[in-house]
Amino acid sequence: MKSVVRNALAAVTFAALCIGSAGAQDAAAPAQSGPPQLAKQIVTARDGGTLRVTSSAWVSGYALPERYTQNGENVSPGLNWTKGPPGTVAYVVLAEDNGVARPEPITHWLVYDLPGTLTRLPMGVAQGQRLENGGMQGKNVRGEAGYIGPKPPAGQTHPYHFQVFALSSRLNLDPATADRKAIVEAMKGKVLASGDLIGRYTGK
Repeated sequence: MKSVVRNALAAVTFAALCIGSAGAQDAAAPAQSGPPQLAKQIVTARDGGTLRVTSSAWVSGYALPERYTQNGENVSPGLNWTKGPPGTVAYVVLAEDNGVARPEPITHWLVYDLPGTLTRLPMGVAQGQRLENGGMQGKNVRGEAGYIGPKPPAGQTHPYHFQVFALSSRLNLDPATADRKAIVEAMKGKVLASGDLIGRYTGK
């Protein structure tokens, strides 16, 4: 009888230890809450340097015209930005949607190694890895080199962030493997200034 009681007590003690251990793990690794982090929140600029990013097509925070979405012409919008600080060698343009319930934003456009003398991109940049201005295009959400416009679910309004980063050096990445993760990792420690133009779009 005593052995039965001892075994029962041992089982209860073991179960309590397991529960306590699981609780400690949960506390150490809480689930992600809120929207996924934008690139500008991961790779912040040195000394808080900023760029002013604008477009003739819309004002930041307002509606993105339909022509730049998959429901329209699906062409990239024209962008302008102020000149980066001294030491700027290259720019990165990264357009992403963080209005989604997933670990990372959706990548709509990724342009990198734009010359440091450049302060604009025209509307309708061609698809493909290499641009005439010397820049490169990485992989969007479809794994393709170039722009892909928004197309959120019907009735949902998502924010689209057209972020521009001034860098102290080129990234020199192979466009075949240059996805968001690779670009963000390569930008660490190189960002001198950044800016963001936001366009909102409601799905149909």
